[in-house]
Amino acid sequence: METIKAIIVDDEPNAKKALRGLLSENFEEVEIIADCSDVPEAVKTINKYKPDLVFLDIDMPGYSGFELLDFFDQQQIGFKIIFVTAYSEYSLKAFESSAVDYILKPVRLEHMRRALKKINFQTSNQIQYGVLRDNLSQQHDKKVVLQTAETIYVVNQEDIIFIQAEGSYTKIFTATHGVLTLTKKLLDFEYLEMDGPFFRTHRSFIVNLNHIKKIDKKEFVLIMSNESQVHLSQDKKTALIERFSSRII
Repeated sequence: METIKAIIVDDEPNAKKALRGLLSENFEEVEIIADCSDVPEAVKTINKYKPDLVFLDIDMPGYSGFELLDFFDQQQIGFKIIFVTAYSEYSLKAFESSAVDYILKPVRLEHMRRALKKINFQTSNQIQYGVLRDNLSQQHDKKVVLQTAETIYVVNQEDIIFIQAEGSYTKIFTATHGVLTLTKKLLDFEYLEMDGPFFRTHRSFIVNLNHIKKIDKKEFVLIMSNESQVHLSQDKKTALIERFSSRII
């Protein structure tokens, strides 16, 4: 098993100790080569040791974890980041939409196992990191990173018309990039309903309310802006009409 060289960046001594212990006891492939208490120290450590992975706290004095990347040119960023955060569930929407790996504090074994399993050391996360920062810093024009088998797309959330489950795949119908097929399940996109104009109309569909052209209440069908027909479950009809009619979209 190939060794993963990692550093921990966190201003809380107890948090660093707990994370180091969790990793050493359960993940022999991860070697913690250093830990740091702030971003400037982390920059020096990264330049010196060239780690494969950085466990990065976000809320630190001086510079936040997001500002770490400001100290490197794009070609210098050969490391992956797993953000370790105490952010609220609402703020985690930005991580989900940016396809960036994160672990909530206090760190649990199953969450660490899932994050390490997801990391692909052969691909770059620069696009995702940029989208994450943008989404956290603004309230409008939010973006979502959609990765197909061959391409990573950055799509404005307002350009998503609807999302459809299809077996173990999900199809994203967009106004700008056509139909994108992802190897994810529909539940991976339920975070979009936490704010903004998205609504689960059926076990197989999440729609952007701003793209609904017509609601056929008798046939339980929605006509979308691209002329597609989307199913509407009977138990969702009342909630959808109330949401749509009140213009909370």
